Amino acid sequence: MQAQEIEGNWDIVITSLQDICNANDSLTFDNVHAKYLKEVSVQEMLEDDLNKLKEEVSDHKSNIGTAKRLIDTSQQNLQTLIEYLQKKADKDTPASSPIRNNITKKSYGTAGGKGSPAGKSSPAAKVVKKSNTKKVGRLYYTSKYNPLEPIFIGSEVAYKLRNRHFEEWIQCEVMKVIGDGIKFEIRDPEPDENNNPGQTFKANYKELLLIPPLSEVKDLAAYPYGTKVLARYPETTTFYPAIVVGNRKDGNVRLKFDGEEEVNKETEVERRLVLPFPEK
Repeated sequence: MQAQEIEGNWDIVITSLQDICNANDSLTFDNVHAKYLKEVSVQEMLEDDLNKLKEEVSDHKSNIGTAKRLIDTSQQNLQTLIEYLQKKADKDTPASSPIRNNITKKSYGTAGGKGSPAGKSSPAAKVVKKSNTKKVGRLYYTSKYNPLEPIFIGSEVAYKLRNRHFEEWIQCEVMKVIGDGIKFEIRDPEPDENNNPGQTFKANYKELLLIPPLSEVKDLAAYPYGTKVLARYPETTTFYPAIVVGNRKDGNVRLKFDGEEEVNKETEVERRLVLPFPEK
């Protein structure tokens, strides 16, 4: 593991913990409770206040889910660093050291009264090597309406096409996480007009938006009316700017896409394909 990669793992840990602190500073349940329920009960609240309370409780629930994911990410990257430091310590410890000898005995054991040959890894050691945390990438754009979980190989993302006169993002799949986790190799899963495999791109983290996996959809917060988003147009793999005009009980979002030919046309898009607009 190179120094740059170690620094990348540590950066992810620090960034994740800072995001948890910032999110909880801005939205705590104590504040929500004190604001709405100090003088009246839920049954006595006005409808407008009750709707606002529901929205803030929903935001708080989403905030908890985000914090849990960030903690998991921190743990994974810390485990990677711990394993690296342990291997480095083993390598730097002289073979004659009592510590080294003790570790060797515990690792190899005595099968049938015979230990494993010196210098060869035991099956247990091979298992540890294979269980190393998979490489993750970082996100540049973050929002309470989208999971902050890092990008893995296989993640679905929206990729901003370069050298275009208008804003266009296409759905792609992450094939590789490169270097310190801010560069990626991604692939368009759709074949071209000649049925050849989709094009492969090199991208950085400022050109990607994470598409939430299906397992995260139930925890996603609902967009308020009038929110500007980036959504995948039905029956395409292209994302365009749109405005939220409502949310359905089945989770779909009602949208008005920018530049739609039909006046006041509303389009329904499933929640996971409606992404926060990438504000700088």
